[in-house]
Amino acid sequence: MDQFIIPKDIPKHEALKALAGRYRDLDPSAIEACVALLRVGGETFAAFREHFARHGTSQGRFIILMLLNLNPDRGMSPSELADMARVTRATVTGLLDGLESDGLVQRVPLAVDRRSQSICLTSKGRDFMDKMLPDHFRRMAGLMAGLNEDERQMLVELLFKVRKGLVALSLP
Repeated sequence: MDQFIIPKDIPKHEALKALAGRYRDLDPSAIEACVALLRVGGETFAAFREHFARHGTSQGRFIILMLLNLNPDRGMSPSELADMARVTRATVTGLLDGLESDGLVQRVPLAVDRRSQSICLTSKGRDFMDKMLPDHFRRMAGLMAGLNEDERQMLVELLFKVRKGLVALSLP
């Protein structure tokens, strides 16, 4: 996976204003906010990678297990998992292969169409999630502990506003 390289320090507002003299589209406060978002986002992803590694898993594997754990008595198709995880079916297949070989999930052929299958957590998979999730939820609460309830809601709203601007990066 490619890693974003973010400078140690966010450029000072004055330095950005000086650059704005050379680049008319440079908005200093937008650059500061974007670099801060990238920096905190990168640090957050790195911390989550370490967290998942402590539990012997990865983010992708955890997402699949979490989706299955939301309703552990009902299986899901690989295509449902891919859609819900927002990844390709090939990616889900690779994740399922590993999870199955570790005994955390099982593929159950459907009686109506033996080519189709339902993916279910095994008892080992349920036990894994039951052991991991208390620590996971505690750490997520710790990550957000510096924000009160209103600030958390505001953060969510602001992040979704930023999300609407992603089109600016994807346009040709």
